[in-house]
Amino acid sequence: MGAYEELTPNQRMTNRFHLACLATLIPYHQRPAALDAWLDVDPALFFMGFDPPTPVTEAVLRLGGTRLRAALAHTAGNAATQRALFDLDVPEIDAALLDNHRLGYETRCLLQVRDPIAAATGRSYHQDHHRRALFSGDADLAAAALLDRRGEHPPTARATAWETVRAAGGAARVRALAALLPDCGDPADADVVAACAEADPEPFLDSAAERRLGTGALLRRLRAAHRTDSPPWEVRRVMRSVLKEPYRIDWRLVAAARLGRRLPRTAAEVLRSRPDCPPEVAFVLRTGRPAVPGRPLPPPAPEPEAPQPYRRPSSHWVPPWQPPGDTGPFGDTAESARQALRTMTVVYDAHRDPASPHLGHLGAVLERGQLSAAEAVALIRPASLLTSWVGQQSGWTDVSRAAWSGRSALHVETAALLARWSAGGVPAERWAALLPRLWHFPGTLPELLTEVSAAQPDEPDRAGRTR
Repeated sequence: MGAYEELTPNQRMTNRFHLACLATLIPYHQRPAALDAWLDVDPALFFMGFDPPTPVTEAVLRLGGTRLRAALAHTAGNAATQRALFDLDVPEIDAALLDNHRLGYETRCLLQVRDPIAAATGRSYHQDHHRRALFSGDADLAAAALLDRRGEHPPTARATAWETVRAAGGAARVRALAALLPDCGDPADADVVAACAEADPEPFLDSAAERRLGTGALLRRLRAAHRTDSPPWEVRRVMRSVLKEPYRIDWRLVAAARLGRRLPRTAAEVLRSRPDCPPEVAFVLRTGRPAVPGRPLPPPAPEPEAPQPYRRPSSHWVPPWQPPGDTGPFGDTAESARQALRTMTVVYDAHRDPASPHLGHLGAVLERGQLSAAEAVALIRPASLLTSWVGQQSGWTDVSRAAWSGRSALHVETAALLARWSAGGVPAERWAALLPRLWHFPGTLPELLTEVSAAQPDEPDRAGRTR
């Protein structure tokens, strides 16, 4: 394995891609054994920038051991895969998920509620996810988020989380949670801890919440956002973002601040645009004068439509049948195609080498019936081009969505060849021998399998016969 250790990180990721495609073609019940053998050599087997093909993921989830599932959990980016790994409820897999930088918000929330201490130390920290958890209305999630001390958040974030916990469990739950905090570096936390030290913490908790979430706190932030060295559009943007936070606005105090000239005009315009701004306060914010009794007031601002989360439309599109294309250097007869496969190396497409036969030519040969897929599988070189083309996500999908294609036929025959080779079981050493050879092997797939078998021969049984 010395040659494999000398590969660069990019070369290793490329090799992992080829191995994942090959694993798709291995018989279902033997995939975990092959992946385990490769994992012994390359602990970052699934780290390749994207998820493995679906057949590989399903085999790991259903048949893999804890070590193999944890390796997948370290890198999986698909939300359904992450949720399936979470549902296994295995501490080692949970720890791997919490170290996965592609971890989604929903799965992270579930892990955070299950084990807040572990989530607070996991490497997959996203400040936006943490902020959403602090602002969430779920008391369990907010409590878990409060135990995570990382990140920089608005002044209202942790104060809102404390109020969510208090609304669900009262002062007793707030006091129990405050006792778990390692320190009180955040001012909102310090206020809550000081309130919990009192015999009756309720009025002190009210004061702490008002200090961070009340109208006074809002007006202070709006005045701070009114910077003369920033363009007006930037000031409005910052003020609108401040108003999205859950402040408890007393509109009478807002009107008093405008009448007392303690509220910048830009802040008054932004506040007036809120749908919950009363008409009489909107008049004060617009004119700077109190409303005249009996004079009609303008209607309130229209309620903005709630933003809808993006949902990818479901697609039932199936590639239509297409007539076979150009066969290129393979010619128009079976003999010319055989001769080209014996003497020439197939490339991925014409951009690699315009003079060489490429996969598009090969698909046309099979769709025209010049050669059978079984015959072509035994002649295509290099082996990794074949296994990666038919084993990747779009390759195995073609088996059901474009069964008429040459690629689909090659997928079936390549899988059949590997099934015959692995019949009766394959020792781990033989699977491991494939890892450094697959990518750069110049010959055909049968030649590769023969070389691997010769490098790792079967052990003789007690009667002296090889198994």
